[in-house]
Amino acid sequence: MSDDKLRNLRDKLDKIDVEIQSLLTQRAQVSLEVKKIKQTDHAKLKPGREAQILRALIERHDGHFPKLELIRIWREILSASLQLQGPFEIAVYKPENKSDGDWGFISSARGHFGSNTPMTTYSSQRRVIEAVLEDECSVGVLPIPTRNEENPWWRHLAVQGNTVKNGIASKPARIIAKLPFTVPTIELLPSRSESVECVVIAKSEADPSGLDDTYIVLDLSENFPGTRIDTRLAENNLTGSVLSIWHDSEAPERWLCLICINEFILFNDIKLDRLTEGFSEILNQITILGSYAVPLSSENLNSNDS
Repeated sequence: MSDDKLRNLRDKLDKIDVEIQSLLTQRAQVSLEVKKIKQTDHAKLKPGREAQILRALIERHDGHFPKLELIRIWREILSASLQLQGPFEIAVYKPENKSDGDWGFISSARGHFGSNTPMTTYSSQRRVIEAVLEDECSVGVLPIPTRNEENPWWRHLAVQGNTVKNGIASKPARIIAKLPFTVPTIELLPSRSESVECVVIAKSEADPSGLDDTYIVLDLSENFPGTRIDTRLAENNLTGSVLSIWHDSEAPERWLCLICINEFILFNDIKLDRLTEGFSEILNQITILGSYAVPLSSENLNSNDS
């Protein structure tokens, strides 16, 4: 390749870089205008909207630029826009005295909320929840709920009422996202530390993306087999399954059943009413723990570029 041709190509790259920077400046200005319309000094999370942006990004992507890197760039852009709208800090669970997985939740949080977003780690899952409830942090990052947990953190969200801060009623914390939004495999990222699946909690309104899962908790007065609950879900045209059942040893009348339903559900949904009718005699209460946009699959990211 001649020196002149190489110089011309580099000039093209320089012009493209200027255009990219100019567009980012314009985007930041629009974000500030959005803040004025929202009339708030705090960053307002819209995880459903962000999921729609990223899905559309991958759907229209054409060319040789790696999809995972494209998502990482956009996550930084979205996080920077969020920071422009007001203070935003993250509380992240980091287990003590463990060599494996210590950084997994941090990696997931950094990958989603940006490399420079302020972050505080806590060795207690309950402390992460408190940090969100007390407005010490905007969001909390916690392990994804699993089966047979002796001390599941999600039970605190299931039984909490509205908190009061400075004499003003405060919203309860709810699950708003699942991380990572991309699902990298070892084959896709052989040289990077692996992110760990986790969920994000915040005192935010539900924000559907169009493809979502919802966590609900049935608070029952007696033990009810998970298989029978799965049957009740199917009978009410709800796709989902029981994830975990926790019994409060200090309250024999409390059995908390965590269910994941594969759609966006609000408290006034008729499907939820029909489901609870089958437990009317033993139902203490039902709580929607929150919902999250279904992450992109490895198939989305592995598909061949044009």
